[in-house]
Amino acid sequence: MFSNIGVLHKYTNIFLLTVSFCSILGSIDAENNQVKDFQLQGEVIDIQSRTRVAYVKIQIIGKDQTVYTDSEGQFQFLGLTKGEYTLQFTKEKYDTLEQNVKVNTSTPYLQIELKSQILLLKTINVYDSIIPYYQYKKTSDILLNETDIDKKIGMTIGQTLSKEAGISQRTMGRAVSRPVIRGLGGDRLLILENGERTGDKSASSADHAVAIDPTSAEGIEITRGPASLLYGSSTLGGVINIRNNSIPNFIPVHTTMKMMVQGESVNSGLTTTTRLMQPLGNLVASIDWNRRSASDTHTPLGILKNTQLSNLNYTTGISVVRPWGYIGTSAGQYNSEYGVPGSPEGHIDGVDVSINRHRYDTHMELNLNHDWMKSLKIQSSYTQYIHQEIESNGSLGVEFGVLTYNFTATAYLFENMVAGLWGEFRDHATGGFYWTPHTREYALAGFYMNQTEIDRFTLQGSLRYDIRRAEPFNPGIVIRAGTVKRTDFGGLSMGVSGIYDLLNNLDIGVTIMKTFRAPGIEELFSDGPHLAVYSYEIGNAELESENGSGGEIFTEFSNSYIKLKLALYQNYINGYLIPTNTGLKEWGSGSAGWLWIYQYSGTDVQMNGFEIQFDANLLPQLNIHADTSYVIGEYEESGLPLDRIPPLNGKVAINYNLSPFNIHITTRFSASQNRLGEFETPTDSYIVHDAGFYVILPFWQLENLLVFEIENLLNTTYYDHLSRIKSIIPESGRNVKLLYKLNY
Repeated sequence: MFSNIGVLHKYTNIFLLTVSFCSILGSIDAENNQVKDFQLQGEVIDIQSRTRVAYVKIQIIGKDQTVYTDSEGQFQFLGLTKGEYTLQFTKEKYDTLEQNVKVNTSTPYLQIELKSQILLLKTINVYDSIIPYYQYKKTSDILLNETDIDKKIGMTIGQTLSKEAGISQRTMGRAVSRPVIRGLGGDRLLILENGERTGDKSASSADHAVAIDPTSAEGIEITRGPASLLYGSSTLGGVINIRNNSIPNFIPVHTTMKMMVQGESVNSGLTTTTRLMQPLGNLVASIDWNRRSASDTHTPLGILKNTQLSNLNYTTGISVVRPWGYIGTSAGQYNSEYGVPGSPEGHIDGVDVSINRHRYDTHMELNLNHDWMKSLKIQSSYTQYIHQEIESNGSLGVEFGVLTYNFTATAYLFENMVAGLWGEFRDHATGGFYWTPHTREYALAGFYMNQTEIDRFTLQGSLRYDIRRAEPFNPGIVIRAGTVKRTDFGGLSMGVSGIYDLLNNLDIGVTIMKTFRAPGIEELFSDGPHLAVYSYEIGNAELESENGSGGEIFTEFSNSYIKLKLALYQNYINGYLIPTNTGLKEWGSGSAGWLWIYQYSGTDVQMNGFEIQFDANLLPQLNIHADTSYVIGEYEESGLPLDRIPPLNGKVAINYNLSPFNIHITTRFSASQNRLGEFETPTDSYIVHDAGFYVILPFWQLENLLVFEIENLLNTTYYDHLSRIKSIIPESGRNVKLLYKLNY
């Protein structure tokens, strides 16, 4: 029903033609530039930690040529003439460095050492390589580099990010989770892969996994404020962009290889990941491969059955990289099979889920270097996604098939503007015992962002207008969600941030946002039992769009000893779309029989909260980190609490640098949650302890990373309020984790 072999064959041919085109371009350029062009290549490292520094700005003084180091700290200049140049290396929190270099046929590979200005626990800012916003002032963003990710990596993106301030995870067992930021999840929190939609259905339901393995991530950026509207219109919570560089945008000096092995004891989990990049003249090819497996999860009260996981995914990419920019393409497949545990509310023996995603991407960036247009970026992606939920007796419960095509064109204008167009087409069909009608979605948006600096004051502003149409194949059918019909939505989103450099080490800022969100196909037309989330789901064909507004005040203070971040926010959403337990039951399938009926409705809500992060250097080798966050969500009219809002939570970590080892002891805590939705159950407060270390050992051209950690050191029994299975069994017990990574 959903294989769509003809479409897949079509895009396979397009992919092969693009590869051939890239090869021809590379050959032509190579012949035309054998004598004229010289290259200058190297890497930038931190002089103290000896780790590579990502996204250092490198400018040739006296020439209009600037590049940035990539996520591996490497850089290259192409198309240079023979001669002597002065390079200037600049990055926030590092001393500026100038280096004289002679460029000729024997120019060596450079290794540049930068000295940190602030002796804090090393956190290297990584900015999105898809959109060069390096010159833009950041609001309350969270930026993680590859080493940060490796130190915190979990089985899912949700687990990997859950230890960051203000981020929780919506879970149905260790195998499936999705991030929640400031109480907002689902379609109100965009998860992107290299700047484009993932094409999966993780936003629509708690049992749907994100089709990205965290070990493939080379950087993660969580963007808030005006810049978030460049990605989507409903971004009060922010945007999570996972960057894996599946399409290379630089040519490495030599073959580069990354190998990772990770294991954990709580479920006998084992993960292996390999990445290879091979330069081929003006071409560069890459291959990524990942395999993850895990058995049922152990908790302090026993084994949580049917929480096994098996993933296999791979991606291949090829690019032509020249002084004018690059053009490249990639193709990949993600396969996952995991279990969702049973419950008396749904299917007693649980449900097995199988997802299969084929993805094809094409990126092109032109470095125009005109006064009015610096560069132009064009990217497209095509995704074929199939999701099946199998009951314990082997019968098909629910099947989803989604074909998604995205297109983005982004122009970088003058020195401070970004403008572009985004479009999407989705073909959504269902099968099994789920009767949502076959529907197509069309979407189009235009976006614009500008930044102005006046002395110590930075002003950012962005605008975005979206239109979206849901068009069923068979309109006029009457289901319990209402009359199936074509629906059209449109809305304006805008954001403004003002950031003032009050002192050299103190910034304060204010952000005001207005957002728009159209209802999804599931919210409009759902009709059927969904055993994996223990519910019978009914949409509402008369839903209107969501319109959000919010404000945030944030500040950051830092010196050689202390770093403090504070954010206060308040968000209002008119017409907040949420599946509400009606208090009624409907006959489903499987052993449980009767299921609670959840129907989508729109109501006005507000969410208020804060985030605090604090770092202190008591000694040159000793750092203390603490963070906490809190959000209150309630219905505007009644003042009653919203469902599934995380309680006050945070952590305190003591980090000690006993070179080359970095040791930490971390205490995670959460208050009880007694502000409950109508059908929710409370959760008690808890304190959980973790301990571990990591060590980086560079040798020749090899970099070895070893991470060891024991989570839940005392095997504490505790419950996460956002877990859909907290009424069945607690969170994972003591977990010994070990990760080894080799970079060449």
